[in-house]
Amino acid sequence: MKKFGIGICMFLALSFVAFAGGNKEAKKSGKVTLTIWEHTPQFEAPLKKTLENFMAKNPDIKVEYEIKTPDQYYALLSTTIQAGEAPDLFWTNGTATTDLANLVKQNAVMDLTNKIDISPYSDMSIKMTVINGKQYLTPGATIGTRAVYYNKEIFNKYGLQEPKNFADFEKILETLKNNKVVPISFGGMFSWSILFHFEPILAAMSPDWLAEASAGKARVNDPRVKAAFNKMLEWGEKGYYGSGYLGVDEGGQLLAFSKGEAAMTITGSWNANTFNKNNPALKIGAFQLPTKDGKRPMVVTYDTGFSIYSKTEHPEEALRLAKYLASKESQQIWVDQLKAVPGLEGVKTDDPLIADIVKNDLQVNSFYTILGDFAKPGAAPTQVWEQDNVKLLSGMYTVDQFVNMLNALMR
Repeated sequence: MKKFGIGICMFLALSFVAFAGGNKEAKKSGKVTLTIWEHTPQFEAPLKKTLENFMAKNPDIKVEYEIKTPDQYYALLSTTIQAGEAPDLFWTNGTATTDLANLVKQNAVMDLTNKIDISPYSDMSIKMTVINGKQYLTPGATIGTRAVYYNKEIFNKYGLQEPKNFADFEKILETLKNNKVVPISFGGMFSWSILFHFEPILAAMSPDWLAEASAGKARVNDPRVKAAFNKMLEWGEKGYYGSGYLGVDEGGQLLAFSKGEAAMTITGSWNANTFNKNNPALKIGAFQLPTKDGKRPMVVTYDTGFSIYSKTEHPEEALRLAKYLASKESQQIWVDQLKAVPGLEGVKTDDPLIADIVKNDLQVNSFYTILGDFAKPGAAPTQVWEQDNVKLLSGMYTVDQFVNMLNALMR
């Protein structure tokens, strides 16, 4: 590990560092030491396991990892890049946002074109890794969908079943509230929690808008989008998220559901294993939020992988690790450890909860992806979404103001 300034070291204190020992031990053993950063604690288990396997196959390399948090990740990464002290590899979210493109402009990431075998991956997955025809990160084999998770014991107690249509779901919300049970645990102060909550509502209410918008034929300030935002706000006003949800972050949202303090939560498929870790005794079911006519749309996005720092002192070893991260063996570890939805042929899961999650009648694009795909040149509607969707929930913006602000940044 390279030495950082005092201020940066204090900032890094919250990070987890695995396989401790540092360069002193590595030099004694003759090993090259690489450092890799992951952006969220939820992914620590698969990263740790895949690195253990990699090091067993590559005894000349020692890998240390650090786990960050999403809210500070890119700011912290930018600081280390500016100081010329970035980790050898680091997670990036590809073309989902403008962050990777900015790193490419800064010449901060290695061009991986034709250096990693991506032929087994889908076009949608590869698209997340390519900017201006060049590849800058490893692809991901897991699909990051969203789902409604529910506590089976609470549902059984009140005679509830999985909803057959959208109206059924709202009846469930009202029944739970009337029985003084918080219907949905929701982290209303965290932009990503809001996204993963909003997208299933939009998909259930207007899958037609998502299909049209994915083809560039619908506007973000469309009445159908406004209706979905208003529905989310309506549920908050009716108390379906409990009290104080505007002050709850993602960790609080997931923990509240895990502890049985809420009957449901709506979040990403990658959090399925988090509930089990929080409370192994929790009996969970999951479903896709149904439309008014009973169809089950599933929002589909592909997860992303890791970029290599362009100034790494160990490019050959870093590339060797990147190749392993893109392998089916590594991706199977991620699916197994996360209880994730596989999106690569040959990578499988037999987890019953995942089987519940992936029951769908149609697959739809992510609202967030649409914002990124159809942004005006130089505009960043995804950044506006991340910064300001919390303000929509708190009432600082009306729905009309918010969607018009986003729409002005779209082609």
